[in-house]
Amino acid sequence: MIQNTVHNLTFEQIQFLNRGPTYVSPCQLHILTKSSFTLAQLVTKQMIPLRRHLIKLFTKYSVDLSRRMNFEKEIQLAFNESFLTQMPPMLEHHALYEKQIIQSIKYQLNKDHLILRRTADDKNTYYLGHLDEFQQKSNEYIENSNSFEFIAIINENHTEQQQLKEVIQSLDVEFDKLYQRKLINKDYQMKFSMGKKTNIKLLNVYFLPRKDQDDNLLVEPRFSSFKNTPIDILANYLESILRPLFENYSRSTTFLSGGDFIQKLDYCCKQPNVLQPQTNFVTFKIHNLSMDVSHASLLRALGTFLVSPLVDNLFYKLSSQGIEELMALVLKNIFFTFNKKLYRVTKGCPLNLPITDLLCNIYLHDWQMSLVRQIRLKDSFYGRYHNIGFFTWNASTDYLERLFDELQQTLDSDIKLTTFIDTRVEFLNAVIENTKGILETHVYHNPNEQLFLLPYAKNHPRLRHRQWFRYALIRAGQYCSSFEDFEDERRYIEMSFLTNGYSLDFVEYHLRQFNSKFFRSEYQIKDINHHTYRILRHELFRLIDEQKRELIEVQQLQKNHQLIDLHYLFDWGSRCQFNERFYKLWSSIINEDQKF
Repeated sequence: MIQNTVHNLTFEQIQFLNRGPTYVSPCQLHILTKSSFTLAQLVTKQMIPLRRHLIKLFTKYSVDLSRRMNFEKEIQLAFNESFLTQMPPMLEHHALYEKQIIQSIKYQLNKDHLILRRTADDKNTYYLGHLDEFQQKSNEYIENSNSFEFIAIINENHTEQQQLKEVIQSLDVEFDKLYQRKLINKDYQMKFSMGKKTNIKLLNVYFLPRKDQDDNLLVEPRFSSFKNTPIDILANYLESILRPLFENYSRSTTFLSGGDFIQKLDYCCKQPNVLQPQTNFVTFKIHNLSMDVSHASLLRALGTFLVSPLVDNLFYKLSSQGIEELMALVLKNIFFTFNKKLYRVTKGCPLNLPITDLLCNIYLHDWQMSLVRQIRLKDSFYGRYHNIGFFTWNASTDYLERLFDELQQTLDSDIKLTTFIDTRVEFLNAVIENTKGILETHVYHNPNEQLFLLPYAKNHPRLRHRQWFRYALIRAGQYCSSFEDFEDERRYIEMSFLTNGYSLDFVEYHLRQFNSKFFRSEYQIKDINHHTYRILRHELFRLIDEQKRELIEVQQLQKNHQLIDLHYLFDWGSRCQFNERFYKLWSSIINEDQKF
């Protein structure tokens, strides 16, 4: 935890907070509702989201009524069997204890006028500071930013609902103009219009803290969910039709993940004359792109992409001009509220807007092309992951620096480019080193960060951390070129979980799961050495190819509207048992219906 003030929290409270914002105190749903609901009522409440999804699904797609009723009955029984169980007394006692800790922390923070927020770097770290200072920094950010335009004060005469209505009406006028110009058809006009839809809302902005190199407090804006905002449907639709086209268009210069990068680099460096003793590795990073790039630059890059001969120009009955104008509407109508005032985003895009990542990648793909041409002329390795890039370089570093100076000039004035050239670099949390013409790689840990931090996990952290244990071991095997480095990283992963309160049983169980998944025999598990590690690493590289195929399958299912996303509230019980039972019932009852 980053502490920026004197406080009156106890050692016990600080210990609890040091687990980070990802930590979820167990069984709080049961504890908080115990006085208001019976266990049966609570379980019914937990199933409500799943029931709603199923009702929508069966309303949209025809299912035999008797099958549907049978399925719903069996699902209810399975849900009760899995979750209608009392907590063990020891667990209930622990949950009550942590509830009291949380309440005491809230009381002390309010009393001392302090603020507790997760940090903007998405690390599993809290920031503790003065509320007044934090609010002042947030207000100054809004007032001094050249990315936001003040629109109106929200009061009794100009309510938020009135402002929202004006935004929706303005959008509908623009959709009608596009229809009159035959850039969209009537179906699209009705699809994108939000005039007759309910539960529409404006965005809210909030701030997260971070520290600069001089230990000063800075804040970064974050926007609430874009779901049910005026541009929600339009932005999501444009993203869904453009992303598959761009991913296919940019595949040759894009890293999908750290594992994908290491696999490609490892293969390339094994080819003759690619990695020489004098070969340098080069990394670059474009800073603050999403918030500082102009809308005009984003639209210009989008236009270049849409008319490329390598792109299929059949955009579901939309022309390239139609898509550009629709995208301009998205960018022009990002409104949000802060402190009873209405603002509009005039530069950059919020990170959680579905289209932001895609637009920034299109912009960077267009920006990098002069660099890519120079690199390919010299038969070097190149790739980019979002706003960071990596390539090998055997020519003059002076020439390369001049090339980067020219590239900086082509970026918008507020966007900064930093570069690093050496035989040893860090990229995507990996150390990449050229040791006399031999590639050596391992996992990178920032020496300036707290040791043994777990990542910040959204949605359901407990489930995410189970998955992260496996992911971290997979990453270690893919990243570490030597067996010794892999063993060091394995021990670091185990210590990270033990330090953050996970049991030794948890660590040993997930380690056994990993070994049984990726080692071919019990002998290899018991006697892991340099030879068996090479076999393991080969298996882990093969996993990357499997994941790429699975990603393509998922994208195809999404394109055909065949991917169903279901969820329910989970706090205590046999989640795995219910999920397994659900899939079996779905296969035996719903999938057997020829109408579905």
